[in-house]
Amino acid sequence: MIEIKFKVFTSYFEDEDELKGEYGYFQLCVDDKTYGEYREDIELDILSMNIYDWFSNFAQACILLKNKNIVYISDVETSEVWIKLMTDGEDVQISEIYADKPDGSRSVETDINLDEKNRVWEKMVKVIDFQSELFLKGEQYLSELKKSNSETNEYIQKLEMQLKEIK
Repeated sequence: MIEIKFKVFTSYFEDEDELKGEYGYFQLCVDDKTYGEYREDIELDILSMNIYDWFSNFAQACILLKNKNIVYISDVETSEVWIKLMTDGEDVQISEIYADKPDGSRSVETDINLDEKNRVWEKMVKVIDFQSELFLKGEQYLSELKKSNSETNEYIQKLEMQLKEIK
């Protein structure tokens, strides 16, 4: 089972924000393993992350997995954490790994040699389940963004295009 949970921190909106709704909780749950943070009851700024980047990066990774066997998503808030996605076309293995981030590495990588120091967890899910959950929760997140931003916002348009490509 795969589930994506998110919560937008509406109390942190600023007038000058390019994208209102960018920050809050984001958590990836695969069976009994999780990555990220999610709390129903409280908004703790210290635990907030860039929800938009996580959705956009997972969408980009999902698109890349159509032609690549391995995609890495960097947790840009840390110096060593990556989410590794490896597919055989039918299933996708999702892992939280520790590896140094080479200079110049981007948030989503395919052709990179990482020296894995530690694999915290790994779980297998069906590619179709991964795509469906990402699309469903990505659409819900877009709906939240559209409540506080113009639909012509470039970030909203980019995420809409990415989600259409994985549908």
